[in-house]
Amino acid sequence: MRVLFPLFLLIIALFAQGCSDSSRSVSTSTLRIGNGAEPSTLDPHLATSLAEGHILSALFEGLVTPHPKDDLAIAPGVAEKWLSENNYTRYTFELRRNAKWSDGSPIAARDFVDAYERLLNPRLRAGNAEMLYDLKNAERYNNGQTTDFSEVGVQATSSHTLVLSLERPVLYFLQKLKHWSWQPVHRPSIEAKGGFHDPANNWASSASIVSNGPYVAKDWRRNERIELAKNQYYWDAPSVSIEKIQFFPYENVQTEFRAFQAGQLDITEEVPSEQMDLQPAGLRQDPSLATTYLLLNNRSEQLADRELRQSLSASIDRKLLIKAIEKSGAPATRFTPGTMPGYQAADFPQEVDDAFERPKEPLRFLVSNRESSIALAEAIQAIWGRKLGIEVRIQNMEFKSLLARLDGGDYDISLLAWHGDYLDPQTFLEIWQSDSRFNRANWSQPKFDQLIDDSLKSASQEERFSILAEAEALIGQEMPIIPLFWKTKDYLISQRVEGWSASLIDLRSYKHVRLKP
Repeated sequence: MRVLFPLFLLIIALFAQGCSDSSRSVSTSTLRIGNGAEPSTLDPHLATSLAEGHILSALFEGLVTPHPKDDLAIAPGVAEKWLSENNYTRYTFELRRNAKWSDGSPIAARDFVDAYERLLNPRLRAGNAEMLYDLKNAERYNNGQTTDFSEVGVQATSSHTLVLSLERPVLYFLQKLKHWSWQPVHRPSIEAKGGFHDPANNWASSASIVSNGPYVAKDWRRNERIELAKNQYYWDAPSVSIEKIQFFPYENVQTEFRAFQAGQLDITEEVPSEQMDLQPAGLRQDPSLATTYLLLNNRSEQLADRELRQSLSASIDRKLLIKAIEKSGAPATRFTPGTMPGYQAADFPQEVDDAFERPKEPLRFLVSNRESSIALAEAIQAIWGRKLGIEVRIQNMEFKSLLARLDGGDYDISLLAWHGDYLDPQTFLEIWQSDSRFNRANWSQPKFDQLIDDSLKSASQEERFSILAEAEALIGQEMPIIPLFWKTKDYLISQRVEGWSASLIDLRSYKHVRLKP
């Protein structure tokens, strides 16, 4: 026993040391992120949600990339430098000679030409195609008005020189290039799985994706996690500190919160509303470019009266809803958030008109299954019933089903949030143009459409913002939607995470993130 006891202690000590080393290895090499919903695809041309965008920002890199500290700054990506000419209507990008795909093959300007042609090709039916409409003749090509892509303002003038020609001056063009829709795709690997323009090609639904960002896909366990690993062929690989990133699709915010509390996550997507007052450890509230709003169906006879729509908005006590339910954010006084840099517009009028025409039937209020959405709908239902004598019937459903109902116009009111794709008020206002596919309010105002078009013709930022403010005032006058809150990004983050900067558009380059030992 005198011999075995010290040996037993030695074994225990070695085992404990091994466990400690293993734990330290995981904590310093793997970043674990709660990411909300399970992504439908990791195809940059078909992905439309932020949950997908978060992952795409690690897998792919466009011409430019988000700056690690300054939202307004533009950081070089695959393009090491660029030049704007002809009053912001022509951009020439010089690509890095050492930029490679994750299979080791070089990236050329032609890869961007192919990618943009694919995104705009009508056969792909890509929801992100509108993001490229600034390019000359891009909209005409996407709509089938021309079948000759050489007419579109995308040209590879050499193996590493890409020229983009625009329809008009676009002062915020480089900001738009941060969006994942502008990322290149690897044509050979797509064609190995099916047609290059076939929306049913599932090349991006597994872990065999060839990409060009700081990380590559290693494992995709549906509804469980997506694991990425450091890309050895990335041009700036020495700057990438973290070896692995794991994204977890926690749709239940309570489950995600418990996972963080148990040390199973480093960053959450959000925080349960009932925890906000308790200020849990690791809580961060970053400025955001997002607005929660009520979507009104402007084709519904129930909501045809403008005075009714104005009264529905004015009767809502936004501060009370924030205090009781939201627990964060600020009352929205217009649709474009107050965090939008450099932009100012008038607050929407908030007056109840007792002469409004009451709906003849109960209003159908559609919301998703999220507990916070249902709670908000019930609170608004009570407010309208008490203050205005208007009856509301709430229907909750899965988000996909909700969108289908909205797209079909089968609703009166719904609750949604809009997150800006880039730092410019255009991203909030253009969606209400008559021909926008995001205009689920079915609102059509010729003067508004004209003002948005006029703003695109101006090369003066001050003049353009003034025109956009005039257009936004029309939304306030007619109230086709009801802005509720300007959101903040509320989440939990471990003290071990460094370099995780705030981002108004909630996109970042993960190569700047570090984990403490």
